[in-house]
Amino acid sequence: MRTFVTILGIAGGIVLLLLLGVAIAVWAVDPNEFVGPLQARIKAATGRDVTIGGGVELKLGLEPRLVAKDVRVGNAPWAGTPDMVTAKSVEVEVALLPLLRRRFELLRFNLVEPRIALETNAQGRGNWELTATPGAAGAPGTDSGSTTLSIGNLAITRGELTYRDGATGSETHVVIDELPLSARDAQSPVNAEFRGKIDGITVALTGNLGPLATLAERRLPYPVAVQGEVDGKKTSAAVKVRRAEGLVELQDIDVTSGASNVKGRVEIREAGPRTTWTVDLASPSLAVDDLPLPRAAAPATKKASVGTPGTARFLFADTALPFDALRTQNANGEVTIGRLALADGRALDRVHAKFTLHDGKLAAPTLQALAYGGTISGSLAVDATRGRAPVITLRLEGRDLDLAALLAAAGVARQVRGGKTNVAIDVTMHGDSPHQWMSGINGNARAVVGPASLVNAKLDPAVTFDRLAEAVNPFRTVNPTTELQCVVIRLPLVAGVAQIDRSIAMETKEIDASMSGTLDFRSETLDLSIRPRVRQGIPIEIPQIAELVRFRGPFAAPTVAVDAMASTAAIARIGAAIGTGGLSVLGESIFARSSAGAGACDVALGKVASGIAKPATDTPKRSGPPTGGDDLSKALKGLFGR
Repeated sequence: MRTFVTILGIAGGIVLLLLLGVAIAVWAVDPNEFVGPLQARIKAATGRDVTIGGGVELKLGLEPRLVAKDVRVGNAPWAGTPDMVTAKSVEVEVALLPLLRRRFELLRFNLVEPRIALETNAQGRGNWELTATPGAAGAPGTDSGSTTLSIGNLAITRGELTYRDGATGSETHVVIDELPLSARDAQSPVNAEFRGKIDGITVALTGNLGPLATLAERRLPYPVAVQGEVDGKKTSAAVKVRRAEGLVELQDIDVTSGASNVKGRVEIREAGPRTTWTVDLASPSLAVDDLPLPRAAAPATKKASVGTPGTARFLFADTALPFDALRTQNANGEVTIGRLALADGRALDRVHAKFTLHDGKLAAPTLQALAYGGTISGSLAVDATRGRAPVITLRLEGRDLDLAALLAAAGVARQVRGGKTNVAIDVTMHGDSPHQWMSGINGNARAVVGPASLVNAKLDPAVTFDRLAEAVNPFRTVNPTTELQCVVIRLPLVAGVAQIDRSIAMETKEIDASMSGTLDFRSETLDLSIRPRVRQGIPIEIPQIAELVRFRGPFAAPTVAVDAMASTAAIARIGAAIGTGGLSVLGESIFARSSAGAGACDVALGKVASGIAKPATDTPKRSGPPTGGDDLSKALKGLFGR
């Protein structure tokens, strides 16, 4: 027993002497003496200058720690900033015993308050792509072949990272509160954690990554699995990353955020100046609110030209969209979504899209979805070839859409039974913002609504739709429902303007109404005249009807006005009609009559020519004082709310 204790004591003494000797050796050497050779070696290996402005400090212990202050790593010659990395300090903990075998085992490598600027040039080359100095094997006085290096734990504390795409100019900003990576060795899985923000979105994730050796040697697919919260929503993601020459493939993607889930694969291939993406994704349920959209400030809107409404009044935003991204990337793929929940509470079902993108030209020949109680299908083409304004061609067809759902989407709450609606849009647009598209839109848009019953709820004078309905259809106030027979909206669009010649019309059980005038999408204003006509054979049970209704002003807040002179004359004629049973004025324009049986909807569809005079867009001239006495006065007071 004493022998064992003696041997153990001798062994312990030897270890103590070795540790003491190494400590004395390290203590006796100024670590700053090694800064120059180390900088030269890094320069030879990477082609980048590394400067240490604050010197190097050695802190002794069983695991010695080197602290280099004010560290800078030079950038590529073409980059926008002189340094790719700056750090307040770099802290390195080194295993003591392996130093005796000239092996550097970094137990911990920590960047404190770094600023990392990553970017690509117009050709797609990254500033992180390092190039060794030709013919430089190492710095003088160093033995590059006899020293090995391994790293255990990596960490970034309170850092910032910016990535800039040199082709598009887009930037991604990352704020790093904590980013520790730990592994037992290079062959072991890596435990990772990230807390910070990406483009203003709060991210807190922990997870497991594959061994660093697997990633570095590009062997088997590299597994990544993380979980935590993104933008306050529980999130998990699993993917296998396979790397090859010029290729990154994301296999077995399975991402869940909130109630949304996406699976599939993405292939990213570097081929010349453009990156080609191949996408095949499917989602049983996807909510727009679950998508972590950037919180970065939106680009400033363009200034409105003199004499035009301010951009704040535009319904179609004048904010340029990032079409440059289409010019720098190629792509093809297919996306299938079982249920797509939109931000406004609406949803699309069975969404399916196929697309290709090549040399700035996007083609989506297949766009399909179930929406608003019916089906929507169509195609989209965008030509964003460099050197020209983007050209957009859109074709959409909606079949058997639900009128109540369409009204709700437009902000009109109304109880509706029936009203199946068909929509057809075939337009071409130019520009890089929605306002520019609509300002020069060409083509045709049409909507046809079938028979429906609209419950006549109490009118709200603050709602434009209610004010218009009251002026055009006075029967609305005396009947519990409006029996709608048809509505037609047909817009011939030329250079951002739709000239309406009775191509907007409606027919109810009691009245017909046709519209004429102008919809100007350039200034987002409208000026329409609406002429209601009582249908033949309908008893007149109201004291007044408008001969001409003007609907005009900006799209965002149009006004409804009744032509006083024309309506006064109409009211007088109605009074006479009531006195004679209506027979004396059957030929007057306040009563609907058809040509060859055609109604207002047939005229709006262009099936037949109208048998009535074209409605005037200006106020008719006074033809003489109206008659009607006290009854007329009361009717006028009721009409104008006096």
